[in-house]
Amino acid sequence: MNRLLRLMTALTLIAALLVLALPVPANAQSRVTYTITEKDINAYRLPASVRRLVSNVSVDLQTDKVVVKAKVVYSRLTLDTTSTWEPVINNGRLTWKVTSATVGGTTLNETQIKAIMNSTAKRAIEDAVRRYIDGRARVRYTVESVRITDDELTVTVSFNR
Repeated sequence: MNRLLRLMTALTLIAALLVLALPVPANAQSRVTYTITEKDINAYRLPASVRRLVSNVSVDLQTDKVVVKAKVVYSRLTLDTTSTWEPVINNGRLTWKVTSATVGGTTLNETQIKAIMNSTAKRAIEDAVRRYIDGRARVRYTVESVRITDDELTVTVSFNR
C-alpha cells in the first residue's frame, strides 16, 4: 500500500498542476473569471522534482471532469496510470476528488481511492494550491464556481476587501 500511496501522490501532483496554472490578478477586483485551455494545461512544464517520477502526461478535459494519463516511474517499475478527477468547492476552496483510477491496468476500488485521498498527500497538495493563490492574490478570496468543458477549465473567484 505504501507504493500505491506514493504513486497516487504523484498523480495528485499532476492534478494540482491544473490549479497551479491558473493566473491570479495582482490587484483585487470583486469577481474575476479565469479560463485555461486544455492545450495550455498540456503545455505546462512539470517541475523537475515531478518529472523524475512522471512522464508522458496527458490531460483530457471532459464535461465536468478531468482525465489524467501518465507514466509513473517507481523503483524500477514504469506503470501506466489513468485517473479521473472532479472539482469540489467547499467553503470557497477548490479541491479535487478522484472518482476513478487505474494503475498498471488494475482498477482501484473505492476503498483504495478513499484511503489514498484521505492521506497526508491530499492535504499537502491542497495547502500548496492555497499558498500559490494566496501569494498572488494577496487578498482574501473565495472560489465561486468551476466549469469544465471539452476544451476549457473556467474558475470564477470573488475577492473580499
